[in-house]
Amino acid sequence: MENKNSTSIILYRMSVLGIVCSIILIGVISYVSLISSERLDSVNFIPFDDKGAHMLAYAILGVFLYFSFVRISFTLHHQNKDILTSNWIILPSVFTLVSGVIIGTILEFIQKTVEREFDIYDIVADGLGLLVGCAIGYYVLQAVIKIAIARNR
Repeated sequence: MENKNSTSIILYRMSVLGIVCSIILIGVISYVSLISSERLDSVNFIPFDDKGAHMLAYAILGVFLYFSFVRISFTLHHQNKDILTSNWIILPSVFTLVSGVIIGTILEFIQKTVEREFDIYDIVADGLGLLVGCAIGYYVLQAVIKIAIARNR
């Protein structure tokens, strides 16, 4: 019982961290997505240029969105016996991918209003970045839970 209680507290803290960081990142991504392309041309340090920037930004967002949705999933599937092997962990990935792709798509459509171009490949890069972010979020979450369980033994 103590393991589930400490795990619940950790998941709550990770969820709060995820929500706060996701809000900040969505603001930053929105700002960068909507500034003029002339101002963006000076940013050349990211590999694969524009698509690499999309993947990197959305991978980071994917990690924090994943953390944001973990608490909801844990609450819905709280009856599971083994938190590390149960399938409750899939739901945050689905929420992360759907919400992240929606955010990216909306931003692509809004870019038309600020003299930038809609690019379907940007949305593909966003989705790939979100997949990477989900994988990173999953493994970080697993490591944190294992550490918490080991400390409580």
